Amino acid sequence: MVNSLTARQIRRTTNRFVIGTAAMSIACSSIALISATADAATREYSCRAGGFTGTIRVDYNQGIGRNASSIIEVSYKINKGSNKGGNKANVTYSDGGTLPIKRFNTGDAGIQNNQWNYLGGSYTRGYGSVAARFIFDKSRASDPSCRVNITF
Repeated sequence: MVNSLTARQIRRTTNRFVIGTAAMSIACSSIALISATADAATREYSCRAGGFTGTIRVDYNQGIGRNASSIIEVSYKINKGSNKGGNKANVTYSDGGTLPIKRFNTGDAGIQNNQWNYLGGSYTRGYGSVAARFIFDKSRASDPSCRVNITF
């Protein structure tokens, strides 16, 4: 016995395929529109104290008015220059554009290897001030510190 479809069954199946394809096309267009409206950007901010340089890097998506609308990742690096010191620096990132305030902190374990180290990320923000503070780890001396204000 040979399987055969009637013309009505073929039209019904074809219409389901066309409707399904159209729905998928619309869904994909929406995704493309969302990603096209958010521009990814990266900014770096540095401060210096006692021969150390601390740098914060913020990867984010720009929203309306070109302000940061969502933070993707926050990283830091510390260049200790010719200073002697271990990996007990303190790095704190505070974003007042969220409630409660979003904070990322290394505690007493900030690495001073002049390489990018992950601090935190992936959150949505509003309007408010953002700052980072570095307390560098200097051997046999007081630990120098600096602060940088971050603007988007």
